[in-house]
Amino acid sequence: MCKRDLIIGLLIGTSALFLAGKAVAIERVTWVGARESGLSQAMAAVPGPFSVFNNQAFLTENTIPIVAISYRQPYFIPGYHECALSVVYPTNAAVFALGITQSSIDAYKESTIGISIAKKLTARLSAGVLFNYFTLNFPESGSRKGCSIFDGGVSYKCSESLSVGLIVKNMVWSRIETFQYNLSFPLVIRGGASLYLTERILLATEGLFEQGFGTGIHLGTEVKLTENFTVRGGISTNPFQHSFGFGYEWRICQLDFAMVHHELLGYSPVISFSFRL
Repeated sequence: MCKRDLIIGLLIGTSALFLAGKAVAIERVTWVGARESGLSQAMAAVPGPFSVFNNQAFLTENTIPIVAISYRQPYFIPGYHECALSVVYPTNAAVFALGITQSSIDAYKESTIGISIAKKLTARLSAGVLFNYFTLNFPESGSRKGCSIFDGGVSYKCSESLSVGLIVKNMVWSRIETFQYNLSFPLVIRGGASLYLTERILLATEGLFEQGFGTGIHLGTEVKLTENFTVRGGISTNPFQHSFGFGYEWRICQLDFAMVHHELLGYSPVISFSFRL
């Protein structure tokens, strides 16, 4: 890494924080993936098997098919869980991905299923979109209601050690309306950078805003202690949360674990497993 990359990374990180300060809302972040959670979801410019839920443009970094699953138990609440499945399939023309999530407690359930397409536009620039369908069940009536949500992202590889990314979620301001219930999905913009200080040390930063909910900052770091073992940590604001975790890679498999602490609600464990086909 050269001095220029370090300066550019710091400038981009500062710009992301400035944009977050000018924003009007904070995203209700979906904590999918243990590596992602260990980095406090500072994933606007970090590729991974769960990029379909973050910045779809970074799906182009996957050159082989990958299947990944994630499980989270928010705040150790009995019966409350969040699950996710990601299937990534690269082709010569583009990279395709399937993303499925489900959050449920007792009879209440939220679920999404989405298809993503990502493509390299140049050697350094990539773009991706996600066509998502959100479903909410109503336990009192046994009925369901759904709506379409459209997300998109772009990524730019400034150098071998520095990448930047921008995500726009819910481009059409989708909503679900019933006689007794009204759920709106506000426009969300996330931007950030990732910087490899060395081959083993990663720094990630992200600023975000969401209409009507406030502003937020996500910061994470990852250190590869050995060829197979990695440790991670991060913090995020509004609400303040800190996270830590580790990952172990063995041949074509990777196991990750993270613990996220909310300032009022306590800890949430996250575990994920990915399998490279």
